[in-house]
Amino acid sequence: ELARILGISRHTLIARMKENNVFYKFSSLSRASLDTFVKMFRAEKPDSGIRYLVGFLRTQGVRVQRR
Repeated sequence: ELARILGISRHTLIARMKENNVFYKFSSLSRASLDTFVKMFRAEKPDSGIRYLVGFLRTQGVRVQRR
């Protein structure tokens, strides 16, 4: 979305970020903390999938890899 807002390609944005030592980072989170977030989510939405879980985590300020 940022690349679109700036009017440049995603690849250009990534290249410029690397040139300026700006890295996309994920949250530093213990396994226990992540498990707590997942349990909270599953209690509210037991039938939802991974995409909804990732969205929920983002609303909580947590950025994780999908793998």
